[in-house]
Amino acid sequence: MASFLRKKLRRMSTIPLLTPSGKQFSLHKLIAMSTMVTPGHGVHLQPLNNTTAGDPPRQTYLSHEIQEYLRIVFDELRGTESCLGREQFEKWLADVQGHTFKLNKDFYKFEQFLESVYYSHSLEVLKRLPELDQSKPITNYYISSSHNTYLEGNQLLSRSSTEAYKTALTQNCRCIEIDVHNGEAGERDDKSTFSNKTGHTRQASMTGSTLSSRAAAAILTVEEKIESAKEKLESAKQKVTKSSSGGKLKVLDEDENGGRPASIRSTMAGEPLVLHGWTLTAPVGFRAVCKTIREYGFETSNLPIIVSLEVHADHEQQEIMVDIMKEEWAGLLLESPFETCNPEERVPRLDELLNKILVKVKKAPEVKDVSESTNDLTNTLSPASTDTLEKKSSNTLIPAISKKDVDSGQSGSDDDRGNSKKKAKICENLSKLGIYTHSEHFVSFDVKAATKPSHIFSVGEKVILELHAEKREQMFAHNRDFFMRAFPAGSRFDSSNLDPSVCWRKGIQMVALNWQTLDEGMMLNEGMFAGSRGWILKPPGYRSEDATSDACAAIPYKTLDLKISIFAGQQIPFPEGETEKGFHPYVKCELHVESQQELDGQPIENGGKAKEGEHKHKTAYKSGSKPDFEGETLHFEGIRNVVEELSFLRFKIEDANYSKDELAAWACIRLDRVQQGYRLIPLRDVKGNPTEGLLLVKIEKVLS
Repeated sequence: MASFLRKKLRRMSTIPLLTPSGKQFSLHKLIAMSTMVTPGHGVHLQPLNNTTAGDPPRQTYLSHEIQEYLRIVFDELRGTESCLGREQFEKWLADVQGHTFKLNKDFYKFEQFLESVYYSHSLEVLKRLPELDQSKPITNYYISSSHNTYLEGNQLLSRSSTEAYKTALTQNCRCIEIDVHNGEAGERDDKSTFSNKTGHTRQASMTGSTLSSRAAAAILTVEEKIESAKEKLESAKQKVTKSSSGGKLKVLDEDENGGRPASIRSTMAGEPLVLHGWTLTAPVGFRAVCKTIREYGFETSNLPIIVSLEVHADHEQQEIMVDIMKEEWAGLLLESPFETCNPEERVPRLDELLNKILVKVKKAPEVKDVSESTNDLTNTLSPASTDTLEKKSSNTLIPAISKKDVDSGQSGSDDDRGNSKKKAKICENLSKLGIYTHSEHFVSFDVKAATKPSHIFSVGEKVILELHAEKREQMFAHNRDFFMRAFPAGSRFDSSNLDPSVCWRKGIQMVALNWQTLDEGMMLNEGMFAGSRGWILKPPGYRSEDATSDACAAIPYKTLDLKISIFAGQQIPFPEGETEKGFHPYVKCELHVESQQELDGQPIENGGKAKEGEHKHKTAYKSGSKPDFEGETLHFEGIRNVVEELSFLRFKIEDANYSKDELAAWACIRLDRVQQGYRLIPLRDVKGNPTEGLLLVKIEKVLS
């Protein structure tokens, strides 16, 4: 096949698509031309890249390399005829492309053939999602989730930013995290808003310039960090001047500080701050974050947002947090249970929570009656000890269990920071906001808390692996009915990610990822939620309605045969510093599925870290940004234990080098959305941004 294609290509013209003058121009300019498909099939200009709601429209044209492979298809279909007949065209669309519709012309020239398959979306690789069934309880969905959403970089030195929330929310992330700490103690009586204009602050470091910027953004007291910062502040105080309003700090304008751009204009108010605790990450204001969530939270999706609170603030600041959330999220914040949905009995359906913000936070502990506590204690003591206790009870016992001490309960998340700091206790008013999404510290699946409909277990990746080895069926059964959230280990200082597909296969609804790092984990997340609004209905066998005695009996496993022929690429982005002449791309295809070892409960390979697919093949390398891969075929044969909705096909275009090959572009597609036939795969760059790059392939997929 490859040799035939090469010979035929040498005999063929290389005129670009639909160009009477020989110049390339975009397909979208042809929308005024005659429609090739009946109006009932919704033919209208749409971008080929339909992976996320936030992707810009494509100015798509097809390079002559890609056109010539499609011309071969056209020539084989028309045979000895000068044009392609309608009957043969419709048969090819049904048998090869899997599309059934009626054409409205009797004959098609090559240019008309291209228009028809393009405008009817018959070249798109990504199958359109069906309308989301919103009638299920919210625990029956996977939710696109973020870990330490506020960070722009690594876990130690990067900056907290409202822009990070905007980015996640407009890409339909629906579970975000906020780490909240006390604001500056000396300014807590001032209720003005802490600035949300952090967009121009510099990367955190221990230089005087950065400390000055951070001091202007927020003078805060967070354990040992503030003491170190204060020592450094003196060397930079010439860049900071006292404003006239109550001791607040303001960054000088550019002409006042020798050309340094003003990073933050508004002043700090002593309201709670958002930052990664006990690190050198720069903070942002809690109110600023809440404003951003309101402004962008429902811009692209009306499905609910779950705000996971990691609370390190004291009670006074927690009360301010409650006030801020009620003010900034007025009309959006779920402040009380629905009359018809008692959280002790059930969680709401998804369609009951549209345009709502839910708070995930721990419950405040119940205050035990003092007299009852005294009786419990005295019953355990000897008579002599009881006499002593009675003499001292008025002075000793009551103060020991005063209200201040019984306001226990921990912060809203069980994130493993790797530090020994004791987390804050949750106040009653903040606790009340955890209505259908309250945090519970995970101990076991047998405790009473594990049966409360509204509970969420937040579990680190190491514990997930332990549960997989020791309590696999119990974990799966729990996650069919109740929420679980997984988060990366605290040792991931570089903001790398775990493999989310491992967690999804355990039924875990929220797999919190570091969105600021593009790695295998984030690529899989893109494949999972592409084109959705951030909530995906779990497949059959994973929902609460599928409960059986055998936890895995309801899961429809299949065997997969997959054949992918790689033809040509266009506008492949170069790795940084590479040139057209030095670029040697090849295509690596990886299939991410559940291994037999994982299915049997054996230890998960690579410790659950995001990695290459369980099955992988690659092409020979070619040259330039318009490579011709000559129809090389990659075959995945007899792949067992496949659940299409939780398996992924990942394409990576890498630059072959003498030392280490570099990633140039990629695409990741959930297997149930991979369409058969001749397809154009839109490519993203190494930062996850859509590009003009395309890859023409033929996909043959058989499931049995």
